[in-house]
Amino acid sequence: MRKIILTTMLAFILLVFSGILITQAGAETFIGSNVDNRIIVALQVGQAELQSWLPTSWQVSPIPKGPLKGTNLYLLFVDRLLDQDPKGKPARGGICRAVALAALAKHAQTGKPALFVIRIFAPHEDINLYNPYKNSVRATIRREYTVKGANLEPGAASDVWELRDSAGGIIKFQIEYQRALPRRVKQELRPRSSVEPDFFRIYRVDQGMDLIKSVPAGINRVQSYQLNVTVSELRKMFDGSEKVVGIIALPFYIRKLSLP
Repeated sequence: MRKIILTTMLAFILLVFSGILITQAGAETFIGSNVDNRIIVALQVGQAELQSWLPTSWQVSPIPKGPLKGTNLYLLFVDRLLDQDPKGKPARGGICRAVALAALAKHAQTGKPALFVIRIFAPHEDINLYNPYKNSVRATIRREYTVKGANLEPGAASDVWELRDSAGGIIKFQIEYQRALPRRVKQELRPRSSVEPDFFRIYRVDQGMDLIKSVPAGINRVQSYQLNVTVSELRKMFDGSEKVVGIIALPFYIRKLSLP
């Protein structure tokens, strides 16, 4: 049984961001690094509305199999514990909280898969300093995170996120769940910009993954959760027909960033 679970987790790891493994590294420019704590909600939303967020020639491409089967959108809650420039000094204040949306797509002609950053919400005054993908919106973001445990047990966690934009729209996510030993995974990804699809950054990530909920795989260590989205531009995607496919906790997320 444990081998089956580990195989399922491996499939999940390979599909979680539909990342493209890079087999040949050309000249790159190292631009910084960060250490985060994250939680990700994998969603299935209306394909027609999500398609309107993607650039021409790219089509929505849901995950075809595995523990996140059917996912076409990720909602990422990011608690940046340390943000560093190429010299190792604090960048953009050193810490931040942000909420991002990323869509899974494939090229209409070539079938090449890609992950597109379609929106980032962050509290910076100069919002584009935080997001080179050029699709950021300023918002206030609050998080309350607690962990309870003793001795050698993984313990239990409670996580509450609340985002509010300038028009009063909110994204609120709260969850209580039993923690487990995370699976340590290294990935190399090239997320693209929905505004400039030829622009991408190279992410080399060392992370701990804890799949706490998967509807396709029947995994559920969640006691309770709630997701509420009233941000006006997102209402058509979050109209009540959206489905939560899975939830992933990333207790540590260590990333090096480069430009091609």
